[in-house]
Amino acid sequence: MNAQENSAYISQVKKTKMIAVIDIGSNSVRLMVKDGSNKQKFLITTRLAEGKVNGALSKISMDRTANAVAVLFDKAIKMGAEEVLVFATAAVRNSVNGSDFTSLVYEKTGLKVDVVSGDLEANLAIRGALNGQDGGVIDIGGGSTEIAFSQGGEVVYSQSYPFGAVSLNGLFNGDKQNISTFLQNSLKGVRRAFNGKVYGVGGTITTLSLINLKSNKYQAELVESKPLSVNELFAIKEELFSLTPSEIREKYPIASSRADIIAGGAEILYSVMACYGISEVWGSDGDNLEGYLEHVYEKE
Repeated sequence: MNAQENSAYISQVKKTKMIAVIDIGSNSVRLMVKDGSNKQKFLITTRLAEGKVNGALSKISMDRTANAVAVLFDKAIKMGAEEVLVFATAAVRNSVNGSDFTSLVYEKTGLKVDVVSGDLEANLAIRGALNGQDGGVIDIGGGSTEIAFSQGGEVVYSQSYPFGAVSLNGLFNGDKQNISTFLQNSLKGVRRAFNGKVYGVGGTITTLSLINLKSNKYQAELVESKPLSVNELFAIKEELFSLTPSEIREKYPIASSRADIIAGGAEILYSVMACYGISEVWGSDGDNLEGYLEHVYEKE
């Protein structure tokens, strides 16, 4: 199948088949149900990466996350999904007992979890956000951060870092100085400047965009309407670090499950933008859920 035939095939599948994709992340489990051009997304926060000991996921976090996958799988079937795909990212791939978790999911749902690599995760984000156009993507998850750039329809650079908003909070308990020092050391030597629009995917970046827009409700059109500049981000992150999680929830419409990690997530975004020479980032509703769907059908 050549590229043109493949594109036509993917387009036809999307138009005629209701497909569900489940993303098992370090902070949450997400579901996308896509029917033609219509899509709906759902989320359950489970903190799969929380309580890791010696690189092993805890039984409690595995149980609650596998249960969340089962709930979302059931939801997808009841909505009429004809096929359900499921993949996992950093929390599972970086764990010594990741196979125990995938076996647990299989026992509860019959679904085989595809554990994607860091490089593929970066490519999924760029597919979902850019939709074939040139530009860049920053994807801050709970346990990893991916940066990728596309030029001439090809991915010319991708990098996956083994830290995210949840894992940094677990390491440093929200301490600004320690988080900042860690990020500076992790990103040392990175001085790359890329042309083109840069998009941000994931709950950390969309939450920061909503704070900047002074909005109390998530709307895809709003998040994608205005970029977040590095200067605006600096002011936001400094304020977030000055507040307690309860004060953040009181001032901003942030889910309780994100209030304790949003400041660290903002520090990650700021450090990445500074090191990669990115002056502004646009929020994107499209992400690795859409990217994974494209990836699977491209292989058919």
